[in-house]
Amino acid sequence: MQVFDYHINPKSKKGLIFKTFYFQPENSNEKPLGNLCIVGEFSDSLSKDKKVLEDLSNIIKEEFFSDPHKTPAEGLKSALKKGNQFLEELSLQGNVRWLGNLSIAVIAIKDFDIHFSKAGNVKLLLLRSGEYHDIGENLEFQKQSPDKSTQIFSNIASGNLTDRDRIFILTQDIFEFFHLRLASRISDLPIATPKIISAFLKENKNEMKEYSGAMLVITINRKGIKKHWFRFLKNPLGKKIALIVSLIIILLLSCWIFR
Repeated sequence: MQVFDYHINPKSKKGLIFKTFYFQPENSNEKPLGNLCIVGEFSDSLSKDKKVLEDLSNIIKEEFFSDPHKTPAEGLKSALKKGNQFLEELSLQGNVRWLGNLSIAVIAIKDFDIHFSKAGNVKLLLLRSGEYHDIGENLEFQKQSPDKSTQIFSNIASGNLTDRDRIFILTQDIFEFFHLRLASRISDLPIATPKIISAFLKENKNEMKEYSGAMLVITINRKGIKKHWFRFLKNPLGKKIALIVSLIIILLLSCWIFR
């Protein structure tokens, strides 16, 4: 899995703030939870609203990695609950500027499993075999309880990824630019590297001037998964498990041959 992001014209539109975050496990205890990506955008903002995005993302991250015994889906559910609590506390303190102005997507990926949630106008696109799929579309129609308007995260979607899948998380303005200028060119490529996308952006430098926002790209590759299993088999526990499995297979084969 590779992750790379692009911040396009971050200061060109007054009141628009956006941030991207990519959190990886910091120790062996956190590894079972996988990786966490967050893309957030604050429209009609003040300079201090940037801290709201940063604090919200860090609270989600800390809770997500806090319990290694949880599955990634459980960890994400707990993390989003903490995020909702943080925003509710802001509202109780009189800070309601984020209501209607905050768009955010939170994605957890472990091997080939993906779990995600979103609020607002952030787009999540899956590119598979040359075709785009709006995987966040159903979440856009989720119904929010009128008495819980501060709880922007209400549903989580889950799915399975395959080798060479690419996921694009785009803020509203950049989604329009992506759709017009990049989508078809990228879909024709067997793989989209940071160098290739940077070249496409450079070619569209003039057209890009009127757009502002963030794009985060996640590429899935089986090579990384193979390395993960290879490292597992090299440690003492992995060797013991491999030996036990081998002995079981030998015994089963012996029983089948000499029955």
